[in-house]
Amino acid sequence: MAWFLGVDVGSVTTKAVVTKDRELVAYQTIPSGANYKIAAERAIAEALAKAGISPENIAYAVATGYGSNSVDVAHQQVTDISCCARGVSHLFPSVRTVIDIGGQASKVIRVSAQGRATNFAVSERCAAGSGRFLQIIAHVLKIDIKDVGSLSLQARNPVTFTTGCAVFGESEAISRVAEGASKEDILAGVHNSLAAKISNLIDQVGLEEDCAITGGGALDVGLVMRVEERLGVHLLVPPQPQITAALGAALVAAERPVAP
Repeated sequence: MAWFLGVDVGSVTTKAVVTKDRELVAYQTIPSGANYKIAAERAIAEALAKAGISPENIAYAVATGYGSNSVDVAHQQVTDISCCARGVSHLFPSVRTVIDIGGQASKVIRVSAQGRATNFAVSERCAAGSGRFLQIIAHVLKIDIKDVGSLSLQARNPVTFTTGCAVFGESEAISRVAEGASKEDILAGVHNSLAAKISNLIDQVGLEEDCAITGGGALDVGLVMRVEERLGVHLLVPPQPQITAALGAALVAAERPVAP
């Protein structure tokens, strides 16, 4: 059977997925850095190496994401909203609402039983509505982004952020540190702020269960918990939430007619 490639070039990470018979065979996730073309080439090469195949084995390739036009080997570009919906539906057929928290923006997508995006809402361009806000605050607090989730779970009195802007949010976090607020309480406050923004997106498209969360933000257990509390639902989390759109791109590729 044919092999297919999906590549998601995001503002923070680039993901490449190889599938065969509509099943995930290999994937690679790397930082996007300043050159999306180089990141895409590297992610693809490493994913193909893991699958044990060469580029010539790929029957069709689909690119998605912020830098999708940097993927030279792609036969087609598809929106990340469509690819995310497709990937989540493949993993969780019962899902009807997807929350995607990426480095550039957060999205809420309504999904049909056929895995198609039927409606969506995207956060404003300000970083305060995306995972970038967490990176900014982690830098202020001098902690590794990987530790944000576990630390926030230890919060006792989450701070309230009064601004919806990432720039002012950074200044507010610095002020809270000076006032003696703990790192844990500040991080929980950021999570609450992001959860509120996601709730606003949900209000625009409606919430239908089951509901899944994807993107880099889904790796943050504290954020997932705060969103669950805000929405009053249980969120399904894919085993590798960052590669969902790349997986969807590979599945879209597999739906294209392949020359004999």
